[in-house]
Amino acid sequence: MPIIDPTTNKGEITMIKLHPETAKEIAKLINKINVSDLMNRDAENTKKRIYWQSEEFKAIIKLTEDYGIPHVTYSQAIKCMKTDMYANAKLA
Repeated sequence: MPIIDPTTNKGEITMIKLHPETAKEIAKLINKINVSDLMNRDAENTKKRIYWQSEEFKAIIKLTEDYGIPHVTYSQAIKCMKTDMYANAKLA
């Protein structure tokens, strides 16, 4: 059964090719989300965990707001980044 495109009511969805720079930036953000998550898991103290969580949240927000790619934790990222603890997180 074909997937119906709600904008055209046709049985196919046409994929568009992204500009190379856009694709590169999206890939960097996805990578940053993954790396930040891994670093957070290995962090040995709360300060480092908060820093890596804030880096992950920043990438999620940018991915969603700048590129229109929804992420399941976007609302949590927005909520957390409004707090000083995450907004001002640093490793040093």
